[in-house]
Amino acid sequence: MKTNILQKILLLPFIAILLSACTTEMDSFSLQNTVFVEDVENPGLPIYSEWGYNTFGVYIDRVPFVSDYSVLPAKIIVNSDTINIILKGRMNYTSETLKFSFIDYPINDFSGLKVLNDSVLNMKGNKCIVTLTRNNVSDTLKIIEGDFYIKRVQDLYVDKQHTKAIISGTFKFKFFLDNEPVAASDGRFDLGIGYNNFYNY
Repeated sequence: MKTNILQKILLLPFIAILLSACTTEMDSFSLQNTVFVEDVENPGLPIYSEWGYNTFGVYIDRVPFVSDYSVLPAKIIVNSDTINIILKGRMNYTSETLKFSFIDYPINDFSGLKVLNDSVLNMKGNKCIVTLTRNNVSDTLKIIEGDFYIKRVQDLYVDKQHTKAIISGTFKFKFFLDNEPVAASDGRFDLGIGYNNFYNY
């Protein structure tokens, strides 16, 4: 009986080491996942968060356009001095993409996204182009008004290595779609941007 108890006590450190190794692997994998927690005050949209949940959502004329579990929800592509923030998701069970292109933001890598912390980017005017892609057809939207607020940019370190920038914020805008004014409201995003989804070329 005492031998059994002693064996179990000696096994505890080994089990703890094994579990911590598994947890590290799972944590590394979970950084890529989409964690969708619904906002009870805005049904169909994710809550606003700053945890790198890899989610976004916005009402387009009261219909939710949200990130999808099966598709990488966001990419940032920098061409010369233009930063393109690309959101891929679903609306009414159809795949759609919103691309926000902001001019005069030359950023070399994802660690440079910190310069956008607490920035309000105006969508109206010639410094911003918004493109909506539906059914493989892209439309450049005529913006009536709108703001893209990057509220917080955080650095995420894993094993003392800078792994991602977490960018979180809100957006809303009005635009013409099929010659009719449309409102995109209550937009929010919480995105992990790193090696796998940041491009500069």
